[in-house]
Amino acid sequence: MDAAAIAYHYDVSNEFYSLWLDRNMVYSCAYFGDGSETLDAAQERKIDHILAKLRLRPGDTLLDIGCGWGALILRAAEKYGVKALGITLSRNQFELAKERIAQARFADRCEVRIEDYRDVAGRFDRITSVGMFEHVGLKNLRGYFARIRELLADDGVALNHGITSTDPDSAESPFGGGDFIERYVFPHGELPHISLVLREMCAAGLEPVDVESLRRHYALTLEHWAERFEAAGAQLKAIAGEKRWRIWRLYLAGCAYGFAHHWVSVHQTLAVKARMGCDLPLPLTRDYMYMRMT
Repeated sequence: MDAAAIAYHYDVSNEFYSLWLDRNMVYSCAYFGDGSETLDAAQERKIDHILAKLRLRPGDTLLDIGCGWGALILRAAEKYGVKALGITLSRNQFELAKERIAQARFADRCEVRIEDYRDVAGRFDRITSVGMFEHVGLKNLRGYFARIRELLADDGVALNHGITSTDPDSAESPFGGGDFIERYVFPHGELPHISLVLREMCAAGLEPVDVESLRRHYALTLEHWAERFEAAGAQLKAIAGEKRWRIWRLYLAGCAYGFAHHWVSVHQTLAVKARMGCDLPLPLTRDYMYMRMT
């Protein structure tokens, strides 16, 4: 993971992203019920879906790798009473997340740091990584999952949410968009097929216990983003300049088409430490994941 590449994409400006993301600035696939929801509602639903999958308990410790502007850790602290740590390599994200934690008066249960996941110390009951592992690199996937295992409590649960390739025969898929996205949008981004994700996760000592594809949800999310981006065109050009505005405009519209036509996908994978036997910290069925859905 390259800090310079992260800064290139995420540190355009907080105002730039606020103009086309939802109110909580969640920059990952939303989760829709029937597709008629607002983007705000679908993004909150996505965070709640993730937190429900983890089966959080009051007092749990939660690590969010690549926490963005802090929406997930704030929601976890508010709704479940957990003690949450979010890490990011983006200075802009860190500053706004820190400000939001202070405004919510959650400083006693929420913390955000500029820190690489490889440098984090301690053990956590729950770990999330949402929209981050695309930056890890295919050759580093096993080490990435091994580090998550090291940070996870013995009876803990981890969830990895990330964009995946749809070509099982390709050894490498540069961010699902070829040279344009590699050069202008996400430098050094690589996408694994879900089969590679599961193989490397297992090789690192984690047991995948649930896998969910959200490809259609991301197509809808990107449609919302593209529409909002168009509506705020003049402001965005003033902030980022004509060139970057054109790049992001093409990127969002192209990705919406790509997800809609199965050129690229996205998966949530829930995992525990391998060899736990039947004493998993999760129910036998998936029913619990949807009991709180509205």
